[in-house]
Amino acid sequence: MNNIITIRIYFEYGQKIKDRSFWKKIYAPDFSTELIKRAKALDLHQVLNINIGKGYFNKEKINWGVGETRHYNHPHLIEITDNEKKISAFLEQEKALLLKTNVIIVKNEILVRP
Repeated sequence: MNNIITIRIYFEYGQKIKDRSFWKKIYAPDFSTELIKRAKALDLHQVLNINIGKGYFNKEKINWGVGETRHYNHPHLIEITDNEKKISAFLEQEKALLLKTNVIIVKNEILVRP
């Protein structure tokens, strides 16, 4: 039986995708949308884009999630849940895309259901 794990990918709201032409940088989807599309292409079980209200990276000043537009340094989070083998394959395949992110593996616990 495969172990189900969750990973959290933390990055800045304004994160760019490297090695794109000028026009693709302007018209391409943002980093989180691209990440979700790539996870969907590998048929990962669950991918969530979690809205961060406030926070900071690397002990910088706190970014508040107020207003219609977010500061490019505002923290962002994608959470992915699936079996360990599929998530490892995803991380390996997207290694270049994930270079400037923080990937955290969350220990999953099975809760007894009534």
